[in-house]
Amino acid sequence: MMKVLVALIPLLAICSGQLSNLTNSQELDPAGNFRLSWEVIPDTGDIVLEIQAKTAGWVSLEIVTDDGKYADVIFGGYNDELNTGYIEDWSLEWTPGAHLLPIPDANNDIVLQSASYSDPNTILRVKRALNTGDYYDVPIHSGVMPMGWSYSASDAYDSVHAAAGFVYITFY
Repeated sequence: MMKVLVALIPLLAICSGQLSNLTNSQELDPAGNFRLSWEVIPDTGDIVLEIQAKTAGWVSLEIVTDDGKYADVIFGGYNDELNTGYIEDWSLEWTPGAHLLPIPDANNDIVLQSASYSDPNTILRVKRALNTGDYYDVPIHSGVMPMGWSYSASDAYDSVHAAAGFVYITFY
């Protein structure tokens, strides 16, 4: 009986999307302060994304369309004053010469799996569908995709980022 229970634990973790180790990883910040890890969950159409940033504040990841005009924004972190993680699903449209402000997505297609802070790292793990079907979300596809990233020293939504950048990631 015990062998059956031990054998079921990894299966249950995969089915719930709670993967312990993500096999893909890329440092997004040349200074080594922002790492993205991910894993596509087989046969589900879902992906788990984990952000690890050297900050006590918020983190964000922008999944950008191939033409660079639109982004699906994952914004979140861990508030140690409230001892809880937080996540927001936003979208952003790049307009030449305009100040960029994300808008909330009415359909939150992101599931917060875990959030923590252990000096100096904030770690945020989320799950979402590769293609949510939501107009305001950018489908994640195999191959090279543009991504934006940023983080702040504060959990305040209106705080300025401490660092930000733009990279290309190859998924799958």
